[in-house]
Amino acid sequence: MIHSDLTLRLGTRGSLLARRQSQWVADQLVRAHPSLVVELVIIKTTGDRVTDRPLTDIGGKGLFTKEIEQALIDGQIDMAVHSYKDLPVTMPLVDASKLTIAATPVREDPRDVLILRDPIRGAMLRRARVGTSSLRRRAQVLAFAPDSVIEPIRGNIDTRLKKLHDGEYDAIILAMAGLKRAGLFDRSFMSELEPRDMLPAAGQGALAVQCRVDDVATIDCLGAINDPTTAACVTAERHVVLLLNGDCHSPIAALATVEGGTMKLQAAVAGRDGVPPIVWAEATGDAVGPLSIAADATQALVKQGADNLLHGVG
Repeated sequence: MIHSDLTLRLGTRGSLLARRQSQWVADQLVRAHPSLVVELVIIKTTGDRVTDRPLTDIGGKGLFTKEIEQALIDGQIDMAVHSYKDLPVTMPLVDASKLTIAATPVREDPRDVLILRDPIRGAMLRRARVGTSSLRRRAQVLAFAPDSVIEPIRGNIDTRLKKLHDGEYDAIILAMAGLKRAGLFDRSFMSELEPRDMLPAAGQGALAVQCRVDDVATIDCLGAINDPTTAACVTAERHVVLLLNGDCHSPIAALATVEGGTMKLQAAVAGRDGVPPIVWAEATGDAVGPLSIAADATQALVKQGADNLLHGVG
């Protein structure tokens, strides 16, 4: 039971997407607990402030979450909403033992989207300038369009779309979930990429709602918006990254889906510099055992040389 006077401070980045998805979580919580009050607290992160350098040069995706997690630990906020794919699997930047993911809401579409400046040229990407700073996306684009030119791109969704419109790129690749949550998906010049062509990052499309491990009231409150199926899928995907000792430099892709109680996990690994070859694996099993399924997929990847691709060993 939520006390009628309970107010929770929700920490979020200031970007359009971050505010939209945080407000969505706030709305879901209030729907589940009508007496609850949720206040959004905007926190500027290092990843938002430094936009002229690749994330891999300044500390990786964890720079989108470090300050927010520290604000949680310091008691400045009560909970935080992260894009799950931005949460480091290895080498967290704060004391992770003080924090917990108390809810993983229902997942949005996990696929990537190809966005063309000139849709008439088609989606073949021959000699196209493709904007992406993701080594995972880079490798998969080069696998089906080896003569494309991959160029780095940073900034929020609207910034990247403007750079495309201004002619800096012929195409860019973004996550469908972000486009949908920001209300920016447009089929007239955007095409969904199926997992067989562009396998997404672990946790893509999912949100992680985080709080302090000793904050029992907030943990109980957040339980109302947790989706066990999404949580199990993300657990499997992230466990592949963990078993492969992946980091922000690692071109690892993973996507788990559940149907009829059976989980199917697809995973792929490319070279550490983001170029083909790419090795693929698939594992299936009972959805209640995501770690075992992840171990099977990882073993299949390692047998194909994943360790050598990622770390130069094996």
